[in-house]
Amino acid sequence: MTVELAHPSTEPLASRSPTTPAHPRWWFLWTTPGRILTIGLVLSALVIASAFATSTTINDRQQALTTVLDHTEPLAFAAGQLYTTLSVADAAAATAFIAGAEPRDVRQRYEQAITDASVAVTRASSGLTDESLVQLLGRINARLAVYTGLVETARTNNRAGNPVGSSYLSEASALMQSQILPDAQRLYEETSARVDAETTASTRIPAAVMLVVLATLMFGAFANRWLARRTRRRVNIGFVAGGMAVLIMLIWVTTALVISTSDSRSAKDTAAESLKTVTNLAITAQQARADETLALIRRGDENLRKQSYYQRIEAMQQQLAQYLARDTRIDKSDLTGAEDLLTKWRAADDRINAYIAVGNYQAATQVALGTGEDDSTSAFDKLDDALSKGIEQSRSQLRNDIANARRVLSGATVGAALLSVAAALAVALGLWPRLSEYR
Repeated sequence: MTVELAHPSTEPLASRSPTTPAHPRWWFLWTTPGRILTIGLVLSALVIASAFATSTTINDRQQALTTVLDHTEPLAFAAGQLYTTLSVADAAAATAFIAGAEPRDVRQRYEQAITDASVAVTRASSGLTDESLVQLLGRINARLAVYTGLVETARTNNRAGNPVGSSYLSEASALMQSQILPDAQRLYEETSARVDAETTASTRIPAAVMLVVLATLMFGAFANRWLARRTRRRVNIGFVAGGMAVLIMLIWVTTALVISTSDSRSAKDTAAESLKTVTNLAITAQQARADETLALIRRGDENLRKQSYYQRIEAMQQQLAQYLARDTRIDKSDLTGAEDLLTKWRAADDRINAYIAVGNYQAATQVALGTGEDDSTSAFDKLDDALSKGIEQSRSQLRNDIANARRVLSGATVGAALLSVAAALAVALGLWPRLSEYR
């Protein structure tokens, strides 16, 4: 009997029947251990997000305050010094001119003011990045060179007894009052506005950060409640410890930000405003002094100079009264007698005008340059000294407030990071015993 074997190629192929997987995709996430693990991952991610947002906010605020303290404020102060010293130079030049023999101390005051102005130009130029302000500073520097040239020409002619010297000095003063000082004022206002803007930015409440931290706490509370129902345990020690760590971080950061914001607002609303007010008072005083002395040089426009002088004195009296009436932390003891000094100065100027009215310029010059208690120089010098001290006091308070606002944030970044790590570990340790029950 013969058995024929079929060729393998003719055998029917085996077919695979479709099978249904034992578990649907992502089935583990819907189990109790999967949910516990998901909750742990989400909670840990929220803790890390809270730490990152908190650290970033604190770092940004510290950097902003550092920029104000090390760059913006010194630049604004240099611009203010330039504005002030230019006014001092103009007043001193006029005073030296009418003195005839040029008292050494008056001449040195003019030269020192020009030197200080040059130093202020250098300091301001090293910090300016705005092209328009750079060009503005360049114009001030170029015109300052023209101004000093006119003053020296006036001085030379005055010593030689040439009447044209007064014309050169008047031209120099007109250049200072109409072109140089307005440009210096604009530079000062622009740089001061930057200090205000950057200080204001450091007072904003980080609402987004607070929302992330609060969301972390709320989700932690929800997770603890859900876990308590599933595991029949009321409290999860890990969740409680993690929540406490996040809560401590929230309280720490919130307290630091509140104190920092308070100091920043004090710097902007109190110290910075005080500095601008006293600086403007000092500049106005120098300009009034220039008006007073130039009235003795340009004989013919006394009425114009007198009107300008009185307008400046009245403006100073109003600003000073408003400033002293403010309830601030700035020490104003140096300016308590400034109102009386303004009154004495105006009374001395009335005497000058009375002498000018009868043509007694020699007596008027004596009142303007005399050192007696009822003379103009005595009241002006005392007022100028008081305003200089007020500027120093206001600037010191401004920098102290900014430094305190930055210092109170120190350590908050590291603390937030450590507390977030502790919270994440606590959550992991709290969930591990529950997960181990489902092996």
